[in-house]
Amino acid sequence: MRKISQPFHAITGVFVFLLLGIFAVFSTVMVMLGARAYKGTVEQLEAHNGARIAPAYLRSMVRADDERAVISVEETAGVTALTLLNEYDGEAYVTRIYCYEGQLYEWFTEAENEFVPEEGEPVCPCGGMTAEVNGEILSVRLLNGDEWINVDIALRAIR
Repeated sequence: MRKISQPFHAITGVFVFLLLGIFAVFSTVMVMLGARAYKGTVEQLEAHNGARIAPAYLRSMVRADDERAVISVEETAGVTALTLLNEYDGEAYVTRIYCYEGQLYEWFTEAENEFVPEEGEPVCPCGGMTAEVNGEILSVRLLNGDEWINVDIALRAIR
C-alpha cells in the first residue's frame, strides 16, 4: 500500500505563527493593563488607610488612657507630641504620640527618660500633626498627603 502525501502549504505555518503572535501581544497588553489597575488600587488603598488608621489609632490610645492618664500637648525636642502620663505599680510612665519624618510614632518609656524621637515605634505614614487641648476637647490635625484630617475627642477625665 502506498501512502498518499498531502501537499505542504506554507500558508498553514504562517497562520499558526501569526495566531501565536497575536495571542502573545494580547497577553502582554492584558498583563500591562492588570498591573496598572493593581497599582491604582494599591495607591487608593494606601491613601484610604492613611486617612483611616491614624485617626483610629489616636482615638483608641486616648480612650484607653483617658480614665487614668494626664493628657497634654507639649513641644519636646522640636516635635509636637500628645503626651499621656500614667502610673503603673507606683512608677510614672509616659506615652508620646508624634509625627516625625513622615511617620506617626508612639514612644512609651519611663517618665524620667529623655525624649528621643528616633527611638519611637512607627505606626503609620503621617505628613504632620498639630494638637491642642481646649477645655474638655482634644483637637488633633493629621496631614495625610495633601489633606488635613481633624480629630476631635471629648475627654472624660480632666485633671
